[in-house]
Amino acid sequence: MNMPALVAHRGQMASYPENSLLGLEAALKCGAQNIEFDVQSSADGVLVLFHDIELQRVTGVAGNLFEMRFEELKAIRVSEPDRFPSDTFSEPIPTLKDMVGLLLCYPDATAFIEIKDESVDRFGIDTICKQLLQEIKPIEQQAVVISFHKEAIKYVRDHSALKTGYVLKKYDLQHRGFAQQLNPDYLIVNHTKLVKGEKPWEGDWEWMLYDITDPERCCEYAGHVALIETRDICSMLKHPLFALKP
Repeated sequence: MNMPALVAHRGQMASYPENSLLGLEAALKCGAQNIEFDVQSSADGVLVLFHDIELQRVTGVAGNLFEMRFEELKAIRVSEPDRFPSDTFSEPIPTLKDMVGLLLCYPDATAFIEIKDESVDRFGIDTICKQLLQEIKPIEQQAVVISFHKEAIKYVRDHSALKTGYVLKKYDLQHRGFAQQLNPDYLIVNHTKLVKGEKPWEGDWEWMLYDITDPERCCEYAGHVALIETRDICSMLKHPLFALKP
């Protein structure tokens, strides 16, 4: 059976705060060959690993990422207090440069780097994408840049040789048209948006679905999908369907 490869969605999210260096390294240590993480910008232009604009859910601290300088953010810890007991984690919000340093220690891993559309809309395509491409130069052989933002994908294609992935907000004819125009290397979508019983759209791309934690569920996509993002890659890799070969 041609099972999809697994991608660690924001790291080993089941056990660690999302987009934390601890969680991302945990995924790599347990054998993840592919990881995914989100990139936003602080008010003063420091690229950080963060999904939301508001800090509350991930840090337990009120505040808006776009209104805070990195000096302020450095004192805030990634803890996800609604999911983990207090004081379990006390890691600072990582920068993209921190993550590049980690990936240099895992040269065989592929990183799916998501440029968040909120940062692009707030600070501009040229500002965000130019800086991101500059910062990931040391790992460009390992990098795939992905985004919901069509213009960000176009920028990356026009200004680099990096692979790209277009994340679909909707699985409909309009977005199929966008995909055909962009012709990315990957199309990425929540698996619940696919039409049950139908193959995903054919094209010169590969498919990546998110977020699935049931190994048996992945069998439904064998042969049709290249990659599946999961929040619990360490457990998934232990399942016989995905068990790493010695």
